[in-house]
Amino acid sequence: MMAVFWITEALPISATALLPIVFFPLLEISPIKDVTVSYAHPLIFLFLGGFILAQSLQKWNLHKRIALNIIRLIGINPNGIILGFMISAAFLSMWISNTATALMMLPIALSANQVITETGEIEAKQSRNFSIVLMLAIAYSCSLGGVATLIGTPPNALMVAYLKENFNVNIGFAQWMLLGVPFTFVAIPVAYILLTKFIYPVRFRLNNEVNIISVELKKLGTITLQEKIVAAVFSTVALLWILRPLLEDYITGISDSGIAILGGVVLFIIPAGDKSRSFILGWEDVEKISWGILILFGGGLALASAIQKSGLAEIIGNSLLADSTIPGIVIITLITVTIIFLTELTSNLATTAAFLPITASLAANMNIHPIEYAIPTALAASCAFMLPVATPPNAIVFTSGSLKISDMSKAGIFLNITFVVLIVLFVKILAPFAFNY
Repeated sequence: MMAVFWITEALPISATALLPIVFFPLLEISPIKDVTVSYAHPLIFLFLGGFILAQSLQKWNLHKRIALNIIRLIGINPNGIILGFMISAAFLSMWISNTATALMMLPIALSANQVITETGEIEAKQSRNFSIVLMLAIAYSCSLGGVATLIGTPPNALMVAYLKENFNVNIGFAQWMLLGVPFTFVAIPVAYILLTKFIYPVRFRLNNEVNIISVELKKLGTITLQEKIVAAVFSTVALLWILRPLLEDYITGISDSGIAILGGVVLFIIPAGDKSRSFILGWEDVEKISWGILILFGGGLALASAIQKSGLAEIIGNSLLADSTIPGIVIITLITVTIIFLTELTSNLATTAAFLPITASLAANMNIHPIEYAIPTALAASCAFMLPVATPPNAIVFTSGSLKISDMSKAGIFLNITFVVLIVLFVKILAPFAFNY
């Protein structure tokens, strides 16, 4: 029922995520206390802390300054501008929500697109290609950048929480980055080359310097005290996340979630240093956070836990093992293909929640480490590129009016197929090294 509601959006997806609280106790699947524990999982507080930090970036426009400076460093030729937007979007999506990143990058991109395409020196096809690629580049980079960290996209954190709860497998923030960061580093150039060289080739040069980025930077002015404070807190939190495995021997009880919440709370304490006598963040700022995502995350965990503990996952896993001679790499490929194309029509978090118990249990039944089948489930959920409904960034850039569904589908099918191969390679080559299995 939850899967149908998530696919059809008969109810808001976060409202659907509350159904386990009602039905699992009534159907004697799990007591109410066991069900509601999932909605207060430590990984939810990691996300909450990340959301609060992201809100401070957006409130003081530090995210925009970071993006514009990255674009300026890359260059002002058409392909350079596209790559600059991709790197900026990917980097920001590592730390703030994909949706927020796309919303922030879109108006900047539209301004750059207008300046470039209205020079009158570009043929119509090339102008259209540039417009399409720029929009797709932002959407795809937001999704691919989120893969790099646990807070970048919900499927990553859901996978880590599920493995901890059901298989006692611990994956830390820094450990995930051993896989996630290299994946993003490879994925962005691959997407860039496919988009600009093969699918919608961009092959024109600008005779005159396009200074839209410099103009936008001038509007921001010099970096403010508030931006410096936010940058300092954010950098400290990121450093603590990375060093946390080393600090565990000296600081009892330190955790990624605790570090995130500490960083968030500190922002309510530090004065903004302006005439308003306010602080870097007020509670009215964090009321804008996507609280529905946290509920969706909890509902996904509750559903996944019930699928696992009720024995349903084992039954499905055994049924899929009718032919036990299927090579592992074929199963990983089938998982990746299924998740990528299903996520085109459903929430990536909902898809991950429904399939994680099945794929991880399938691995366990085959005496394979559950990580090996769980990782492609999570990665594939962030790699749906064909339709506007697949991800919020896809939907956001589609609203620009610069491209049609057919434009996105044409590019998306090539990227979907390419990323099936890329995910399988990373799972078989890098994942065993990153997670020691």
